Order: sequence, then structure tokens, then C-alpha cells
Amino acid sequence: MVEFRILGTVKLVGDGGRELRSVLAQSKRVALLAYLAAATPRRFHRRDSLVALFWPELDQDHARAALRQSLHVLRRSLGEGALESHGDDEIGLGDADFWCDMPAFDSAIAAGRHADALELYHGDLLDGFFISGAPEFEHWLEDERAGLRRRATEAAWTLAASSRAAGDTSLAVHWARRAAALARDDEGSLRRLIALLGELGDRAGAVQAYETFARRLAEEYEVEPASETRALIASVRARETKPAAAAPKSTSGSLNSEGYLTLDRSPATTVDASQALPDVAPIIEQPPPEPVMDHEAHRAAASVARRFLRPTMIAAGATVLIGATLSVGWMRARAPSLDAHRIVVAPFANRTGDSTLNPLGDLAADWITRGLAETGLLEVADRGRVPMERDGSIGLQRRSTSDRRGLDAASRARELAIETESGTAVWGSFYRRGDSLEFAAQITDERSEKVLLSIEPVVADVRESRAAIAGLRQRVTAGLAAVLDPKLKEWTSVASQPPSYEAYQAFAAGMDAWERFDGREALREFYHAASLDSTYTLPLVMAAGVHRYLDECEKTDSIVQFLSNRQPRLARLDKDFLDKEIARCRGDWAAAYRASRRMYEASPRSEWVAEEVSRNAIAIHRPREALSILETLHPDRGALQGRTAYYNWLNIANHMIGAHDEELEAAQRGRRQYPNNIATLRHELLALAALGRLHDVNSRLDEIPAMPPHGLQKPGAVMRETGLELRAHGYPDGSREVLQRALTWFDSRPLEEQATEASQLERLQTLYAARRWDLARAIAEPLAKDHPNNVNYQGMLGALAAVRGDRKAAERADSVLATHRGPFVRGLPTYWRARIAAQLGERAQAVTLLIQADAEGLNLFFVQSYHTDPSFERLTDYAPFQEFLRPKG
Repeated sequence: MVEFRILGTVKLVGDGGRELRSVLAQSKRVALLAYLAAATPRRFHRRDSLVALFWPELDQDHARAALRQSLHVLRRSLGEGALESHGDDEIGLGDADFWCDMPAFDSAIAAGRHADALELYHGDLLDGFFISGAPEFEHWLEDERAGLRRRATEAAWTLAASSRAAGDTSLAVHWARRAAALARDDEGSLRRLIALLGELGDRAGAVQAYETFARRLAEEYEVEPASETRALIASVRARETKPAAAAPKSTSGSLNSEGYLTLDRSPATTVDASQALPDVAPIIEQPPPEPVMDHEAHRAAASVARRFLRPTMIAAGATVLIGATLSVGWMRARAPSLDAHRIVVAPFANRTGDSTLNPLGDLAADWITRGLAETGLLEVADRGRVPMERDGSIGLQRRSTSDRRGLDAASRARELAIETESGTAVWGSFYRRGDSLEFAAQITDERSEKVLLSIEPVVADVRESRAAIAGLRQRVTAGLAAVLDPKLKEWTSVASQPPSYEAYQAFAAGMDAWERFDGREALREFYHAASLDSTYTLPLVMAAGVHRYLDECEKTDSIVQFLSNRQPRLARLDKDFLDKEIARCRGDWAAAYRASRRMYEASPRSEWVAEEVSRNAIAIHRPREALSILETLHPDRGALQGRTAYYNWLNIANHMIGAHDEELEAAQRGRRQYPNNIATLRHELLALAALGRLHDVNSRLDEIPAMPPHGLQKPGAVMRETGLELRAHGYPDGSREVLQRALTWFDSRPLEEQATEASQLERLQTLYAARRWDLARAIAEPLAKDHPNNVNYQGMLGALAAVRGDRKAAERADSVLATHRGPFVRGLPTYWRARIAAQLGERAQAVTLLIQADAEGLNLFFVQSYHTDPSFERLTDYAPFQEFLRPKG
């Protein structure tokens, strides 16, 4: 077993406690091993990312050679099983025989084992460690150190709270002191410790903690504690000792639902530290807070600012006004030359009123610039070529003084975009909210002067200013990626935004899988995206839709219940989408239609949402309304590009109103766009069958064997639907020929495929369509026996009994189906009862049950095939049935 300790002093030992000096002797190998062990996502990392991270100064060939050499040394030292490859492009640590304290620390925190976590936390990540020539690794290391220290501090405060609540005051003080020591520059933690000691009557301890902190502050930063800290210690010194009151306990639970939904990793029972530990407010009446900055972050920010700041522009009042007038005209004249593929990041404007925080604006711009450069989404302009003012004002007077704060930042970004010929700009401001800093950012299209996206504000304690900037960088990078993605950009202003580029990539991969109808892969990606940040709800929202599609409405409902606790925080589109999906699960197509309409109102330019409205309009028998929407959309670009579903709804709507020539034209347009896709071939086949073009039908059927596999449409099913369409439109001979082709296709499949339940069901349905009743029964009976609760198999047995005149067996099946109830049945049992009644010749009862099944939310697949269902052939000349099929809008 290899043991790797990186929290504090680095320690790497193998079996028997043998120190692995061959690795420790080279700092970059240590850094590489630490990154592989600690960086998220855990397990595999791309080789090209590792090369860029650790050897940015080398060309590609030499950098890859350096990586190979380092990995060779690691394998030789750690053992062959220590490193694993995932294809040729990814490398990671093996799960067996390797232990690292940082992942163990994170696991303990996630499991609520805070004492175990703090036992592992011996100091900062790679304490005292440094490698030259790897600035991005240093950024990662600084971010991780801050996050780990924050989590350790929170764990210590949680233990202090629970100890205080349990009446163990000495242990509470121990953990409070540990928390304050971990956050040594944080006056908020110091005040919590002082308040606790004061409440427990340990005034001497409180004074000692204050004086130690004040002495170090004076020696290291030449400043004194903030006024509220001085006021607090004065209050403690003046107060008489009094016994501490018992603290109330608070418990909270977490959702641990069935299936994939396991996002909340908090312990089942916790203690609210804000209730168990005294706050500062009850002890003193605090004066208005003065600006307080994390002194360590201040020094770091100042250092970065000295490296990256350029000389500022200085101008007198009259000059500024003249320059502003000239600048407006000059900017407008230069606007057409802006490059759509270039982006620039402007320094963030300081709105805190504290000039000592000015360097944070440049630090934010610099970090965001680097983050964008890593993605390769756009060419990133060098803002260093252009001198910028430090106060965020260039004197442009385009709006009222009341709007000046937002205008100045926007105007400055505009000028910088023109100087660098950048078509897109990122800019923003940061504010002081008590002990917190809030960063707000915008992404704008400088060619049209429109806001593309307002980034959700990032808020962090002032002592964690770098963590806030790191979070801002993640959100801006992910937001830009979403804006540039033609399939996602329509969602960005009304749905939850991806919190990081990694989360965006996972969500985009989920959407791609979903468009291929690969529901399981889509779910894996959506849940991965959601696990990266609990505030990112959109992947869960989409997962709810996938579960509904997979007939797993219990899991859809589980997600809805989970997110209902966050309902006030849900983005509007997220909420409406959930309403639509749960309505579909419950079979309420009218409610689903209304929810999709609300989605469209929230995002009227979204063609993806417009397509959703049209689909739900079809479900409530309004094909003309669907056509009026679909005909305005653009399936060859934007959000609908790659979505063959658009042509599905377009062809269904045309088919429902009998516009088969228009249906064929639309289907052929879809085939030109997706020539090797069986879904668009199916659309053309159904239109040709409705028109009776038998030669063309057979010609197109010949193309099926060469078609690549499809996640939804299967060759045998497409042939069966085509045969039934021919029969419904008066071509029985052609129908028999096509149905026989389908059965021949099933016979040609490998035996292991024929033995699967899915293949047997497809064959059963085709035999039923071809009126091969005895063969159909031979398949249906064993399936029904093996799956007694399956509605399709029980219904098929009832329909086959009705066909052969066995009324008792048919009525027995009808009775069983009538008792089949559940929250997510959606009309299927009732639909089979309608089929049985129709085969028994009970036409009125059949139509009544069919109307009931439709009202119960029958799947849209059945809605589009009422007229071709072989069970309803006796109803084709029956007026109530014809009225039921008549479009309603």
C-alpha cells in the first residue's frame, strides 16, 4: 500500500514505510502525483491538460516526452497498478493499493465525520511546496489550499457547535480555538472565539486571543484590528462573568432518493452552529462596518497588480468631457471592425468605497482571461496593450448620473473592445456586503451592444477574495461556453447557469446523448454535471425529462420533490420544465401544454422551447397550431440543428390534417439534412405509404439494412408502421408485402438478439399487425406468464382472445386491466380495453374507452397511430371514431 500525505508536509511511503525518494527528489513529479490524486474530477485526466499545466514552456513534443518520463518514474516507484490509462488520451491513479489524505479528508467531510477529517488536516495542501514555470498549477494549488482551509475551518466550527450543544464546553473551546487558528487572518473567526470565551466566563482567554491576534497583525501588516473587534473585546473586558445558557439543537436531513439522485452528501443530523454558538450581535451594538480585507489576499493581490497593472490614464475635467465626446463617435465608427471570434476582459470596477481593494479588479480580469484562454472558445485579446483607468470611469455621459455605476463599467469595456477589435467583452463590478464581497459580471456582444448573459453574482467572505475570483472565473467561462453553444444559448437567461466549464461540458455531453436517444448516457452526464455544484439545477431538470421518457416517472417525481425545497430559487424555465414533465408523467397533456406555453413566454426566441409547445399541441389534437409554430423555425441551425425530432412533429402534424404532399416534402427535406438516419427515412416512408406510392416505398425499404443503429427507431418497427400505414390508406396487398418483410427481418437477426424480450415484443406486435393470430399468441402467453404485471402482454392476450371469439377470456383480461391503477399509468390499460372492445365489435364502448385513454394522457406514439391501429379497423366508418380523430385546432 502506497501512502501519500499532502495536507501539511509531503510524505510518500511504500510498503513497510519505505520512503519513495525517487519521486520526492523531483518536485514536478510530486506535483504531478498530487494533482492526479487530488484534482477534481477524480480518477482520469487528459494528457494534453497535464502537459499544459506542468510544462507550458515546452513545445508539444518535448512536453509530452517530459510527461511520459515522469509517468514512467511514478509507475516504477509506485508499482505497475498505481497508474491506469483510459484510452490513449487519459491517465489516472488506480483505486487499489494507493491512499491519499486529501481525498480521505473530503470523504470524511462529506460523510459528516468532521473529527476524522481534522485528524487528517495537518496543514495547507503541499505546505511550503513550490515549482517554477507552472503558473496555472500554482493557481490551482492556491485555490485548493483556500478551499481546504475553509472546509477545515467550517468542520471545526461545526464540532465546536455540537460540543457546546452537548454541554461539553471544554471541547467546544478546543474546536473553536482550532477553527480560529485555521483562519488566522479572519477577524470574523476571532470574534466568534472571543464571543464564545466571553459567554463561558473565560475573559482572560478571550483577552489573550485578542492580544495575540492584534500583536501579529501589527508585526506583519502594520495595522490594528477592526473597530467591531476592538468594541467586542472592550465589551468582554467590561462584562461580569455569567453562566452560559444551554444552546438549542438543530437538525437537518438530506434527500437520499432511489436511483441516481444522491446529490446531498450532508450528514443526516447536524447542529446549526449559528444557534449553538453565541453571535457577536447580542453582545454589543455594532457600529457600521469598516472595509476589512483578508490581509494575506491583499498582499497577494497587490503583488499580482504590480506585475500586471499598466500606467493609468489621468485627465482633468474638461479634457475628460471632450475626450468622451470624441470617444463616442470614434467607438461608433470603429464598431463594424470588431472580430466576432475575439473576446476581451475588462478590469472589474471597485464599488466597495475602499480603494485598497482596487487590485482585485485587475486580478479578476487577469484570472478570467487565463481561464478563457485555456478553453479555446474564442481568441482572447491582450488587454495589456491598452492603458486603463483604475477607478472604472472614463467620463462618458450617455446616461443619467443615477445609472453611472453600471454605465462606466460598460463604457470602459466598450472602449477596450474597440481598442483590441474584440466582438465580445466581459466586464463587471464588485461590491462590499458586510463581511462579504460580491462580484457581478456581464458578457456583451460589442458589435450589437447587447448583453448576452448576466452572470449570477459570486459572493464570498472578504477573507476569501481569491476564492470568489476563482468562482467568478468558472462561472464566466461556463457562461460564455453556454452562450456560444447554439443548442444551449437560448436557455442561459432563463434557466440555471453552469457554475463551471467542467459542469457545462458534462451538461452539453448529456444533451448530445439525449439527442441520440441514449437515455442512460444522458443521465450519467446530467448527474455528473449536477454533482459538481448543488446550485446547478438544470441538469437535474433535464434528467427528470429523461426519466419520464424511459418510463421511470417515480424518479422524475423524486427529482421534482427534491427540487421543490428550492422552488423559490429555481430559474423560471427550470420550474416550468419540471411542471411540464410531471404533468406528462401524470398523463395531463393539457397541463403539459400550458407549462410549455409558459416556457415559451419566458424564452420567446427559443426554438427548442417552441418545438416543445408544438409537440404538446399535437398531443391535445391541435396539429394546425403545431404547424403554425414549426413552420417558423430553423431546423438546420441553432438549437434545432441535429434534432431529427423537429421533422417528426412536422410530419405528424401534416399527417393528422391529411396534408400528405406537404408531409412528403417536409420528410424529404429532413432526409436531405439527415440522409443516413432511419428516423428521417421513417418519416418519408409513412408519407409515401399514405400517398400509395408503393414502388417508392419498397425502394426506400431497401435502404434500411445500410442504416446505422438508432437509439429510438428500429428497422422492424419502421417496416411494421409502414405496412399499417399502407393498409389504413387502402393498399392491403402492399401492406401484406411490407409486413412480411418485417417478419423476414426479425428471422434474419442473430439468435441471441431474437431471444431478448424487446425483440420478442417487436415480433409479437408485427405478427398481430399481420393477423398471424396463432403465432402471436404463442409469443404472448409465455411473456405474460413471465411478466404478469405487464400491461402490454395482458392486453395483447385479451385482444387475441377477442379475435378468436373467446369472449370470456377477453372479458377476464378487461377486468384485470380495469383494476390496474397507479399515479403514472397514463391511460395504457384503458387503451388496451378499448382495443379489446373494438375486436369484440363493441364500437361505442371502444370509442368511449379510447376517449378516456386519451384523456388519461396516453403516450404520444399511440396518439399519432390511432388511425393505423389494427384493433380499430372496424371503427374506420364509425362516425364517433371519425369525430374523435378530427383535429381540434
